[in-house]
Amino acid sequence: MNKIIRTSTIALSLTALLGVTACKMNNAPVVGKALDGISGMHDETEARLATSAHNAIAAGKTQEALALYTKLYSQNGTADVALNYAQLLRKTGSPQKALDILKPFAVNGDGTVRDAAAPVMLNEYAAASIELGHYHAAEISLEKVLKSKQAFGFHADANDLLGVALDAQGWHQEAERDYKSALKDWKGDPTPVMNNLGLCLAAQGLFDESLAMLRQALVKAPHNAEIARNIDMVSRLRKDFVPTAPITIEPPPAAHRKK
Repeated sequence: MNKIIRTSTIALSLTALLGVTACKMNNAPVVGKALDGISGMHDETEARLATSAHNAIAAGKTQEALALYTKLYSQNGTADVALNYAQLLRKTGSPQKALDILKPFAVNGDGTVRDAAAPVMLNEYAAASIELGHYHAAEISLEKVLKSKQAFGFHADANDLLGVALDAQGWHQEAERDYKSALKDWKGDPTPVMNNLGLCLAAQGLFDESLAMLRQALVKAPHNAEIARNIDMVSRLRKDFVPTAPITIEPPPAAHRKK
């Protein structure tokens, strides 16, 4: 079978089995670490994933936080408030509203990336763009982050998001490269990125590598139902796409009769 057709079929089957886009943005909250507490690589790496908004989501108080930040944003639309508000909007199914909130902090009127845009804003802008299918816009903002040496602490998050954008467009090998780059520099819980990489490998037909990665992720997060479900899905795909070779039993060599 033609490799391109085969991998495309696998990717479509994977998406159908999962019922969602194969790879997801890393939205794992880091409870207890606030955005304004950034002080070093660990905090920078997870700044977008450790805001008050994410902490509220983790605590099951999404709607209360959304109401609070709606009020705060109307009163004082600072960058920190805008970031939290945009995240809550995106997580509650309003990515376009989130994008509109982030635009003044991320892009100019003509759509070009602002020179002074904060890396955490550009990463979140990319996350909202990806949810809307605006992959090119996401790639541009993420490349801005990745090209900045001063933004090194945000590169891992940007690489993970770039991997999601590329994966969604069928550029699985390129996505694999970015997921691996994200894992190399990730300082917090790596399991969401490992999950993305595992599914990316599955989309390429690399089922054994995929299952190895997903199982490593499950060891680190044994109660993660999504990872467990993905292991089951990839196992089913492997069974469907990898033919089982027939077992042939060679007859034993004929014994030489003694004379």
